[in-house]
Amino acid sequence: MAFFDDLTRVIFDKSREAAEKVKDMTDVISLKSKLSTEKERVNSAYIELGKYYYEQNQEQELPQFEPEFRVIRTGLIRIAELEDEIMELEGTRICPECGAKLARGARFCSVCGAPMAEREDER
Repeated sequence: MAFFDDLTRVIFDKSREAAEKVKDMTDVISLKSKLSTEKERVNSAYIELGKYYYEQNQEQELPQFEPEFRVIRTGLIRIAELEDEIMELEGTRICPECGAKLARGARFCSVCGAPMAEREDER
């Protein structure tokens, strides 16, 4: 019977070790998730701070940030061009009052009610 008692004790000890490892792994996963969330919050704050700084200083000569400012300026122009291409293909336009997306031929904004000026390319 000693053999079965020893076997039972070994199985019990190994089961306990496995349970502890699973708990440790679960704790690590939980901590990594919390770490990721905090990093995302910090990165979001960095982005907002950088955006604010750019908006406040875009007209100034800041040689230390000129490459980044150039990338932002160029990117914003390209984004506007791509958005215009998409709206052209979709047959839409943006309300100048509220920013809602409307059908190109709409006479009034369906969101804010503002009258839409007739554009040359819609006649």
